[in-house]
Amino acid sequence: MPDAVHPAESDAAHVVYVEDLLADLQLERAGLPGRDPVPAARRARQAAGELADLGLSRFVAELLGETAPVPAPAAVLDLEADEDGRRASYGIWCAEARELTDEVWRWLTERRRAGAGELPWWCGESALPLPHDSVRRLAEVTAPVRDLSEIAAAWARPTRLRGSATAEYNWRWLLLGKGVLGPPLPRGALSGELPPLNELITLLVGQARRRGLLPSAHKVKVLRRPNTPSMVMPVRLPGSSLLSLPTAVTPVTVQYLQHELAHLAEHALRPADAPLVERWTFDPLRSEGWALLLEHLAGSTAFLARLGIGEETAAVLARFYAEEERFSRGLMAADLALDTDLAGCRTSAEALEAASAVAAATGLEWAPELLLLRQTRVLHWRSYLAGYAWRDTVRAELDARFGDGDGNSCGGGDGWADRDEAWALLRSALARTGPTGSAAGFLDALRLPGPTPPHAPHAPHAPDPEPEPEPRPHEEAR
Repeated sequence: MPDAVHPAESDAAHVVYVEDLLADLQLERAGLPGRDPVPAARRARQAAGELADLGLSRFVAELLGETAPVPAPAAVLDLEADEDGRRASYGIWCAEARELTDEVWRWLTERRRAGAGELPWWCGESALPLPHDSVRRLAEVTAPVRDLSEIAAAWARPTRLRGSATAEYNWRWLLLGKGVLGPPLPRGALSGELPPLNELITLLVGQARRRGLLPSAHKVKVLRRPNTPSMVMPVRLPGSSLLSLPTAVTPVTVQYLQHELAHLAEHALRPADAPLVERWTFDPLRSEGWALLLEHLAGSTAFLARLGIGEETAAVLARFYAEEERFSRGLMAADLALDTDLAGCRTSAEALEAASAVAAATGLEWAPELLLLRQTRVLHWRSYLAGYAWRDTVRAELDARFGDGDGNSCGGGDGWADRDEAWALLRSALARTGPTGSAAGFLDALRLPGPTPPHAPHAPHAPDPEPEPEPRPHEEAR
C-alpha cells in the first residue's frame, strides 16, 4: 500500500530538513559556516510555516536575533592583562553598563508588565514552554544574601593584588581562580600544574564516553576563544554538539568542562525517534541540576588524581571548588533578592539604589549597574540556585539506591559514581523527553521500583584516550 507509506517518508524528510536548518542556525550563531551553502537565515524565513507548525518559531527568531535584544555591554572584560590593565578594562565595562542602565530598566519593566499573569515574568526568557512543576520550584527558591568578601580576599592573597576595591574590579578574575594555586612551580613539578586544555578535554570526554553519556558515534566539535564563557550548542541532534570554551586553563576549567559535558550528554542522549520539538526543548531546572551533579564529582581529590593532578594541588582545588560554589550561590542569592526588591521600584534611579543596597550586603563593593545588568538573566540564576537543591535530592536518591561510598570513590564519597548500574539509570532518566523529561520526571525515573538497570552495552570500560595534538580554533574532540 504505497499511499500509506509516503506520508511517513515525507514527514521524516521534513523533520530532517528542519533539524539540519536548526543546526546551521546554531553554527551561524557561533560564527561558523553551515552545511548548506544557502544561508540558514534565508532558509528559516522560507520555512516559517513548518517552523510555526512545530512550535519553533520563537526559538528560531531568537537564533536569528529577531527578538528584542537583551541589553549587554559590547566591550569584553579583559581577564588576562596585568592589574592596571584589568582595572582599566573594568572601568570601561562599568561605564558601558552605566550607559545601559535606562535601557536595562526599560527591558525589565516591559517584561514584568508583559508577564503579569499566570506565570512569573522571567518565564518569558525561555523560547519554549517550561514545565509547571519546575516553574513552581524556580519561583519558590530563596537564599540569604551573604557577605562574600572573606572568600574573595582569600582568593586575592596569593595573587598579591592591590587596592581597596580589589574584590570589585577583580571579582571575575578571582572567580576564575587564576591565583588559587599560587606562583607556578618549575616545569615538571606536577603538583603545581593543570593539564593543557586539549589534554583535559580528551580525558573528560573519554570519561563521559566510558560512562555511556556520549554515544560512540556522537561527535564533539570544540570551539576555543579567549575570554569567552563556556557553553554547549546542539548541532544535528543526536549526532554532534558544539562545545565552546575559553582558551586559558584555570582551576574552574575542570568544573566548567564537567558542567558543559553534562549539557552535551543531555543533548546526545535524546532518542532519535522523539518528536523534533521535544529534542530541542529542555527544562532549565533539570538541565542545570544535572550539570551541577556531574560538576560536583570534580570536587573529589580522587577524581582530580585521575586527571594527573598531584595530591597537593588536588587538595587545593577541592577546597577552592567548595568555596566557588558558596561564592556563586551567594551571587545568585543577591540576584534573587534584587529581583524581589525591583518589584517596588518605579524608576531606574530607584533600581540602582536597590542594587546598591543588595551589593553592600555581599561585601564586594560591587558596582550596582553590573548587578542590575545581571537581572536580564534571572531565569538562569534561578535555575542554578534551584538546581543545587534538586542536585542534592538526586544525590540522596542515588545514595539510597547504590550506597554513599566511603570517601575513596572517584566521586569523592559518592559511591554511586563507581557503579555502572547508577550510570545506566541516569542515562535512562536523561533520555526522557516531553512531559516525563522534566526535573520531576527525572526524579520519578530514579524512584521506579524493580531491579537496577544493567550496564548499557555502548559504555564499555576502556583506558583513557591518548592526548590529542593542540586543536585548531574549531575541531573535533574524539
